[in-house]
This record gives sequence, C-alpha cells and structure tokens, in this order.
Amino acid sequence: MNKEVNNKELTIEEANARLKSLLAKLEDKTIPLNEAMEIYKEAAISLEECYKALDKAQGEMIDINEQIELLRAQRGEL
Repeated sequence: MNKEVNNKELTIEEANARLKSLLAKLEDKTIPLNEAMEIYKEAAISLEECYKALDKAQGEMIDINEQIELLRAQRGEL
C-alpha cells in the first residue's frame, strides 16, 4: 500500500488526482487480481482523503460564514 497516502494529509487536488490515476489503472483488464485488489484499497484510501478534505473545507466555510454574520450583526447590518 502507498505509504505517502497514509503518512501525510493530501490536499483535495492531490487526493483527487491520485484517485483518478488509481481508477485508470483498475480499467486495465490485464492486471492480476491481487494487484487490482491493492489498487482498489489505495483508491478507497484516496477517496477517504477526498471526503476528509471536503469536510474540512466545509467546516472552514461554516466558521467563516458565522464570523461574517457576527460582524454584520455587530454593525447592525442584519
């Protein structure tokens, strides 16, 4: 299994590129089953990294929006 995926948090762009690369490899019908299973496992990890990055970005956006609403409320702009 790819140690790079496990040892660092990938950006959404890196995880997405990795996932696309792995999926392209899985389309090769000539690879042995055991190799395909390893690629599939790596793809699942990359997909999880994509979801983590999206969840993190969503949380940050929620925090930013809350800060904006607080500022607007303080200024009486609501």
